[in-house]
Amino acid sequence: MFVDARVARGRARFDLNRSPRMFSEERRGEVSAIITTCLDNFTGTRNRRNLLRLLERQVAPKLARLGIDPYVGVLGQIEGLFVNFSTMSAEHGLREFQLQVTVPELVLRSFACSVIKPHAVARCMQRNGVMSVDEIGHETSVAFVLARVMRPLALAEKWQQVGVPGLNGLFVGVMTDSDDICMNTYLKPASNDRASRWSSFAELFATMPNWSAEQIRQGSDLLQWTVNHIVALRKTASFVERFPFLLEPYHSTDDPLDATWNAARASARTESRS
Repeated sequence: MFVDARVARGRARFDLNRSPRMFSEERRGEVSAIITTCLDNFTGTRNRRNLLRLLERQVAPKLARLGIDPYVGVLGQIEGLFVNFSTMSAEHGLREFQLQVTVPELVLRSFACSVIKPHAVARCMQRNGVMSVDEIGHETSVAFVLARVMRPLALAEKWQQVGVPGLNGLFVGVMTDSDDICMNTYLKPASNDRASRWSSFAELFATMPNWSAEQIRQGSDLLQWTVNHIVALRKTASFVERFPFLLEPYHSTDDPLDATWNAARASARTESRS
């Protein structure tokens, strides 16, 4: 069952605008303040071992009390504390920020690594037949976690447009000039009345497990599954070999659901006059 596009847009704007817990700048400021206060108050020798212990024993527990799951250790080529957290606003939609403190330099950096635009939020609500942002929470949370893996893949293969799977559909968007993922819309290719070139892309992730709420919150199982799955897929062909359109600029297209709802409203108006 789908929701009228106008209703979904209105509900999405309402929910994104009223959140008392995820205002972007306030959330980022709260997280940053905890980290900087702990670092400023530290009086020990600032070597690698002591700083990692500080991040693990003092900073991480305080962030955990905010409902955030920090990670202290090695990530790629750098070492330190890493935090991913989400914010929402009517202007930007849903954004996942990554905040990191590297040691021994103690460089604090915060940046948005993926965004689900308000239009994509509304489309996700519409296509899943729900009336609140909370009801698509699992879908958007899974997409944010998978986007952490899709982002380096997209950069390595030089994608211009990008698909990020959710539990029930596919977010579609672009790689931005700052090398972030911006999800502009949401599709359920299997339920479309017309062929979509994203259908085969979505089918590659059809074996994704039905993650529990706790697995989604923790994220580690999703990340590991996605990494393993993509590595296995790339052994036979790269994504751009499978889907050359990923190298093309993104263009939005008319949505068949809008045409359906417009026709239904026009028919209802005609019947009411007769």
